[in-house]
Amino acid sequence: MSRAKGRTKVRKTLTLDPELVMAFGDAEGGLSAAVNAALREHLARMERQDALAARIAELETEYGPADRAEVERFARHMR
Repeated sequence: MSRAKGRTKVRKTLTLDPELVMAFGDAEGGLSAAVNAALREHLARMERQDALAARIAELETEYGPADRAEVERFARHMR
């Protein structure tokens, strides 16, 4: 993904495990691009989790708390 026109980059110093540097150091675009992509994926995952938590809170407000046994049963199927 190319960066948006006019968008600047921020230089930061990171300490990484050697095996990660070896695995991603030769990635297309270099290590910075690989770290950027991983952080974007992580951010998207966090945003989805926040949205899901907000929706669950709405449903619990409307219908009451979820049945813990049913939640655990569902969680077992998701593993």
